[in-house]
Amino acid sequence: MSPSYAAGIYTCVDASGQRITADRPIAQCADREQRVLGPTGIERSRVGPALSEVEMSQRLEQRRNEQQMQQRVQEQRRRDAALLTRYPHRESHDVARRDALVQVQAQVQEQKVLAQARMEELVQEKRKLLQELEFYGNDYSKLPARLRIALLDVEGAQQEQRALIEAQTGEVQRVHKRFDAELLRLQPLWQSQAATSSAASE
Repeated sequence: MSPSYAAGIYTCVDASGQRITADRPIAQCADREQRVLGPTGIERSRVGPALSEVEMSQRLEQRRNEQQMQQRVQEQRRRDAALLTRYPHRESHDVARRDALVQVQAQVQEQKVLAQARMEELVQEKRKLLQELEFYGNDYSKLPARLRIALLDVEGAQQEQRALIEAQTGEVQRVHKRFDAELLRLQPLWQSQAATSSAASE
């Protein structure tokens, strides 16, 4: 007998309602489940219907999706464990938030001072260029290429500094947002941990 199927008696009811029995998988029942009986007539297993290429592809896709879901669950568990190790209780998370904010606020203030100083330099540069522009009757079409490029460079640098100041201002909000998201994840983990510890102590 071929090793591709289990030894035993195969039985099924085909599409016409006829019961068929054979010592190998039954071709007439390839589209339905077949029972495999032992020598004593006790059911040993069941053989599922043969799958078409489309069905096989769907089955493989389903398995891949299930594996990906399991991987995501495992990855989330690892992240949760890492979070709990880093922040075993609410107080540790609050301290970390406060420390991060102090550090970020100091960096933001430093960057703002530098950016504002640079903005003042650019204002002075632009004022000199505008004085030259007056010589040409404030007519940009009469400006030499050197002056036109210099004005564009100064205006572009001013826009960059304004964007930098705005980005630094939003850094504190980003820190709060990160810690808020962690807190939402940690709260049920802390509760579960506390419940487990309480149950273990009883």
